[in-house]
Amino acid sequence: MYEELKRRMADLLSRPRPMKPQTERQLSQYLTEHRSSLADFLLCAAQVLEDYEVEILFGPVFTPTVDERAEVADLLFHWRPTAEELARIVSELAAEVPHARVLLPDGTEAKLTLHEVLIERFVRLLRLDNGPEPRTAAVLRDAVPAALWPIGVALLCERGMTPRHQQWFAVFINHVAGRRTVTRDLLETVATFIVSQPNLNHEGVVAAAQALMRATQGTTAYAASGHAYWSPDVAQHHHYRGQGKVDTERLQQRQAELEQVTALVEEIEAFDYDGRDEC
Repeated sequence: MYEELKRRMADLLSRPRPMKPQTERQLSQYLTEHRSSLADFLLCAAQVLEDYEVEILFGPVFTPTVDERAEVADLLFHWRPTAEELARIVSELAAEVPHARVLLPDGTEAKLTLHEVLIERFVRLLRLDNGPEPRTAAVLRDAVPAALWPIGVALLCERGMTPRHQQWFAVFINHVAGRRTVTRDLLETVATFIVSQPNLNHEGVVAAAQALMRATQGTTAYAASGHAYWSPDVAQHHHYRGQGKVDTERLQQRQAELEQVTALVEEIEAFDYDGRDEC
């Protein structure tokens, strides 16, 4: 398992990674200071910058996505790496993957010398040491389509997912699967909601879900009302440009969010984890 995990991590780190807009903005001052082109600076950044500067600049580029975390999720079914194994992986990857490929804003690629601090960040944020117990992972696997199971396991590793939160999530998704189609959007909505709940008693969770739905209804209604200025004076100053205009894309996004939150509330109201056996 260790060697397979290291192989997959090396593959993830070697893929072209788009440069974030904030990274591009922050780099401009360094390019001026060092009188260097962007491509040349990326090759020498690991040598000329302090460790904390490297992480500040390139940390957003090396923050794994849910999809990237899902690519190693199946390895967590019956195994979790120890802290010592993760430290060893970081050390070995630093020697074996010397460069990362960065996609520049103009569509070209450049090599970034891969500082160990970035590898450590990437490995740490995969949160592999927070994987669920095999029994919990199995409950979730039985509830969702095969293609969604790695996504579900990745979500079980989110910050705030204690073992009890993981159990609640798996059993709840199993409950939902018996009543409606489980989608990725719904999985992510449930995970985002449940990690924010310090107490998983039924009444508290229902009340929090209902409050979330009211807030989501409010943002959806605001999006449907069109652009509005907060003050008549500001509106007049801008000659009322855009007043009343509906941002269709934003409205569709809010409506989709409301649909997922409504499903969440309906299922939570019908679900009582307090009286169930833990998985």
